[in-house]
Amino acid sequence: MIESKDVVLAALGAAAALAGFVLVFLGIIIASFQSYAGSAPPSVVRPFRIAGVALFATFGLSLVTVALSLLWLVLGGPAWLYAPTLAFFIVQLVAVLLAAGWATRMVLWP
Repeated sequence: MIESKDVVLAALGAAAALAGFVLVFLGIIIASFQSYAGSAPPSVVRPFRIAGVALFATFGLSLVTVALSLLWLVLGGPAWLYAPTLAFFIVQLVAVLLAAGWATRMVLWP
């Protein structure tokens, strides 16, 4: 049987790695946004602003997942924190998939 500690350690490492992955996509969106002139119409740059906010929120979710995993480890593995930690990790996985997919679509098919 897999120990709870091993699961949380894996979630901690994966959440931190995904946080870095999200920052790569945020950098791509910021670079694309900055490629427009300052006089670009708001309707042109608005999708990049929205994507940037969504990616930053996903990064924040990643940090919360890392913090919950670390807290679970520091507290000695309380049962009440195990499910929320894994739930945040699963939500993070979905958020990263959606944010990365949206960013990729915006850059490759404007």
